[in-house]
Amino acid sequence: MRRTEALIWIAGATGGICLGYAIARPEVQAFIENSGVNIPTENVIRDYAAGLVWACVLLVFVLMWPVSRAHKKLLAAAWLVKSFIALVVMLPYEEHYSGLDCWPYFQRSHLGLSELSPGMLNGGSDLIVWLGALHLKVGPDSYHAMKLSFALLGLVGIYLFYRSAEILIGKYSPLAFWALTLYPSVLFWSSILGKDPTILAAIALHVWGLVNVAVRRKNWYLVAVLAGIGGASAVRIWMGPILILPCLFVLGTRIKQIAWRMAAVVLVSLALATVGPATIDRLELDKASDLLGATRTINDNWNRANSSLSDQVELNSTWDVLLFTPEGFFITYFRPLPGDVPHLFGWLAGFENLGLLLLSIWALFRLRFVYFRNPIFLWSVALLLTWGLAYTPVAYRDLGTAVRFKLQIIPVLLGLIGYMLRQPSRRWALRRSGVGTQGFATP
Repeated sequence: MRRTEALIWIAGATGGICLGYAIARPEVQAFIENSGVNIPTENVIRDYAAGLVWACVLLVFVLMWPVSRAHKKLLAAAWLVKSFIALVVMLPYEEHYSGLDCWPYFQRSHLGLSELSPGMLNGGSDLIVWLGALHLKVGPDSYHAMKLSFALLGLVGIYLFYRSAEILIGKYSPLAFWALTLYPSVLFWSSILGKDPTILAAIALHVWGLVNVAVRRKNWYLVAVLAGIGGASAVRIWMGPILILPCLFVLGTRIKQIAWRMAAVVLVSLALATVGPATIDRLELDKASDLLGATRTINDNWNRANSSLSDQVELNSTWDVLLFTPEGFFITYFRPLPGDVPHLFGWLAGFENLGLLLLSIWALFRLRFVYFRNPIFLWSVALLLTWGLAYTPVAYRDLGTAVRFKLQIIPVLLGLIGYMLRQPSRRWALRRSGVGTQGFATP
């Protein structure tokens, strides 16, 4: 066993022993019980202890993944961080909010796989409950343990995004991995029990497959492209069209063999033909309605805001919708800002968004027109535009939920910012814009 791996084992064992010792102390037990007031379980301490043991089991599982030794070190260290977030940092959040989706997910998962399997085909919340029931088949009956199983899905998503960035950069880059892993929204929302870690993993699978097809010319990764679309659509049906439209351009231009290109475009178009009508039905949109009518329908279906800007926005005509789109796009990506939501979690999200806004402005000043000759750059811009436009009608209705939804697209946005901040020379960019390992993840 090499030195770094030994240090990881020692760190994990030491952390587990320390947490186990801490749980035995009365004041820590009181904190855990108070924090777990909303958990639907009879014994909060036992539930937490089972979660701690499960974190150690999953650490061993991560160390068994068939990845390179260097990647295994990153993943093991990241899992220790995510376990700390899930088992320590997240406790006050779970205590503060009694209406979180994770509570009914955990309760309903006890119905069993046989009862839930038909509902799984409906996707959405039913799929998450089914995954929770699957956890109960292999893991302990514990909310904290189930949360860690979903956090592991989040880690898979982060790793696939990193692998995509590594292919684009053309080298091993721990900085890129940790920049994504430790980004506050990614670290927190990819560690909850719910849809967010699941959809992050599905989108990451899609991006990883697309990068392999477009850059490494490995056409068989089209399976991952389609699987990612399917997985994301199963969680939130409207993610299908959002992912499909930008990737059609890449598949149509980067696949050289005519037969493969036609197959890719046809398969992805069929996926769009399937999820497009399903999205319209899910959002209860009238196919004959105009832009204003569709926007109002989506707004009416999103009438559960806690932190809303609705009072500041009036959309009474199609012209109002068009004029609001740039502002709505800004809200989707960069609000709440500090002071928009006056509580602790709102301030934390506000400062994070302020930092993201400043980074985005800095990156725009380094934008070069030659970057638009890079198909991956064009794809990422198109995806950001498509996602932003899709979420514009709902983001201002609930800033808190908008922060959570942004997990879906933050890795792509951070990658694009990192690419522009690298600011390669014009000659280098021209040489690399057509093929090869053009990077957009991080320096």
